[in-house]
Amino acid sequence: MKKTCIQKGCAAFSFPYFEGWYLKHQNQENTIAFIPAVHGDKSGKWTVSLQVVTEDGAWYFTYPKEACRISRKPFGVRVGKNIFTEKGIKVDIKSRDLTVKGCMAYAPFDRLSYDIMGFFKYIPFLQCSHGVLSMHHSLRGSLLVNGRKISMTGGRGYIETDKGRSFPKTYLWTQCGFGKSSSVMLSVADIPFFGTHFQGCICAVHCGGREYRMATYLGVRIEEYGDGKVTIRQGKMRLKVRRLEEASHDLKAPECGEMTRIIRESPSCRVRYEFWSGGGLVFDVIAEQASFEQVNEND
Repeated sequence: MKKTCIQKGCAAFSFPYFEGWYLKHQNQENTIAFIPAVHGDKSGKWTVSLQVVTEDGAWYFTYPKEACRISRKPFGVRVGKNIFTEKGIKVDIKSRDLTVKGCMAYAPFDRLSYDIMGFFKYIPFLQCSHGVLSMHHSLRGSLLVNGRKISMTGGRGYIETDKGRSFPKTYLWTQCGFGKSSSVMLSVADIPFFGTHFQGCICAVHCGGREYRMATYLGVRIEEYGDGKVTIRQGKMRLKVRRLEEASHDLKAPECGEMTRIIRESPSCRVRYEFWSGGGLVFDVIAEQASFEQVNEND
């Protein structure tokens, strides 16, 4: 992994700034996600964090900036003794409340055909930009979590990334893998833009060897949006999502480059996904291990 110190070349960043990666791992019974991140506040002071999220809870750890190394091509992040790459991960976390140790290898990534942000990728002043590194990849290996061995061999993984100044004021995000290699990612968020706001949407569905893409830059319409529900339509494609239960934990999120905001995420909960294309139903799935996160105006 080509290593770049975050403290070097800081002039390339416009502060405040954050960049984080969400690496999700699941088998039939367990979910564990790691969120390494770097953040620079308004004064340009860097901090480094690593969050761990399971169905049982969430934990937040901080590290000195010297403990972090980043590579974007190929993807690789090191935070202390913890290494996250395209080939897999090696984790060694020890604290009073949580210990996680082990290795997992990744199969080749199931990548998007082009950037999830479309032409918005080239707009430098967006509050937050999203990226998807892998919609699906199979796992091999195991983790020791608080003394309990969890085999992830045969499980599935998903990786995405965010960067910018702050998370959106309001948003809904959900992700789910099902079947042999199918995966859904949907985000609807409030987007500040040239002194005004609009509700933006990005969505990718991988199913049956095909990629379906719905997004603001492709003319998607948000037909319904509310607490725990969203329906979007684009041409002959339509996706309806309903959260059927919530099992959320507190996570820290960036606000002006600092991890001072508290949001709630359900890393593993029941969500129904219905997707139509060309006038026909492609799938109607009730997922027991979907991820769902929503921040409303008053949260």
